[in-house]
Amino acid sequence: MLEIPGMIRTILVLGGGSAGLLAALTLKRKLPALSVEVVYSSRIGVIGVGEGTVPYVPFHLNGYLGLDEYEVFSAVQPVIKLGVRFAWGKRPHFDYTFTGQQHSWRWPDLPRNNGFYGFDDPSAMDLSSALMDENKALPRRPDGLPDLPPPGNNYAWHIENKLFVGWLESACRREGVRFTDAELAGVETGPQGIASVRLDDGSVRTADFYIDSSGFASELVGKALSEPFVDFSGSLYCDRAVVGGWERSGETVLPYTLSDTMDSGWCWRIDHPDRIHRGYVFSSVHASDDQAIEDYRKIAPKAADPRIVRFRSGHYRRSWIGNVAGVGNAAGFVEPLEASALMVICLQCRWLTDGLIDSLQAPDDSMRALYNHLNAGIWCQIRDFLALHYRFNDRLDTGFWQRCRSELPLHDLELLVDFYRGNGPSAISAGHLPAGNPFGIEGQLAILVGLRVPHRKTYTVSPAEKARWEKHRDQHRAIARAGMDMQEVLNRLASPEALRRIRGR
Repeated sequence: MLEIPGMIRTILVLGGGSAGLLAALTLKRKLPALSVEVVYSSRIGVIGVGEGTVPYVPFHLNGYLGLDEYEVFSAVQPVIKLGVRFAWGKRPHFDYTFTGQQHSWRWPDLPRNNGFYGFDDPSAMDLSSALMDENKALPRRPDGLPDLPPPGNNYAWHIENKLFVGWLESACRREGVRFTDAELAGVETGPQGIASVRLDDGSVRTADFYIDSSGFASELVGKALSEPFVDFSGSLYCDRAVVGGWERSGETVLPYTLSDTMDSGWCWRIDHPDRIHRGYVFSSVHASDDQAIEDYRKIAPKAADPRIVRFRSGHYRRSWIGNVAGVGNAAGFVEPLEASALMVICLQCRWLTDGLIDSLQAPDDSMRALYNHLNAGIWCQIRDFLALHYRFNDRLDTGFWQRCRSELPLHDLELLVDFYRGNGPSAISAGHLPAGNPFGIEGQLAILVGLRVPHRKTYTVSPAEKARWEKHRDQHRAIARAGMDMQEVLNRLASPEALRRIRGR
């Protein structure tokens, strides 16, 4: 390879959680000549909770990285996640799915997009929502196999963090990533950012480039380099969570994340084949830890020893400073309302890796500036989308929700909401979103219509249109009733031959 001044040949990753391992795996897989070392502490361990994802996560692993789909699926043992079911607003519930065929989709035999027809009843608007109603994970093919779309299309995963991290470590080792089990004891800074790191075994490590994946501690970006933090507490009021779970005992495996409105926040349910995870995300201004745990026990009576997790939502002003880039919680965090954490990590890994590839591993200030621009943009887009959920949720009238409805800003989504109020759930409102918005207009309209946010252009559906609309929904319901639940999907995918047949290989 041509020698270029400032070329990055060695990378040290600080942190052995999902962020650090995804960064190491992505870099080593796409740039195999790199020397990559992960410094982690076995004494810290992993968080060991259930996590939700979005479709970009399986795409990153099986698409961008080209990893074997069966290997990943069998090792991680994910539950298919078709979307999120919200017990928010005055409806019993509403769904946000990943098909892209809910509210902005227009059937060829109907003159308007679905959002205008489903305002009163958005159920079975697409196949995923109909499957969720039946607690079915996937449609059934004529040959009896599950109709599993390609990774990144229409579905995401529920995963156990411990299983995921364990598989990531084995995949990294297979690619040639080196591991050192030690804790950080000190950091020496220099003109380029980080000059070296000292470990508690007395050794010193130097590298051309450092990745800070040290979690909320942000040892390099936040502490050593003192990068300012952009605080989102003025837009997202929750700052703590009660987390816990229990071993499954006959409950149906839900193919979606459940999100319930609570007095001072919201509660999730994430299903795994052997375990059910429940968590209550709340505002410490509106509920004490003891009150939050008491409320949590009412909706999770089987959960033993729930614990409190404290967090702050926001991001560091710059994620890439000199020869250091933050990935994961070391760069920023927002509450897990739309399961965006692993998506952001995968995007950061891709931006960083593609940046190194395209700069011939000698990135300049323009590459760093773009990475920082992309990171700041994704955090703000997630912040605004989450704020949309809170602003219009009128299910409860507690102090927390009154504050959300009266004070919470929407920032860049204000124009889209103004357009919606004037024109209804029109698909052309996508023009108010920046290119690459991770939730798209489907996500925004799913929340606005789901929460029955009123608009001035109400649409009277003709009897003929109503009949055609109901015919489409009935077709979704018929396919869903014949679909497979998650346990049957797992049974049918227990061998690589089944997946090869599904993929036509």
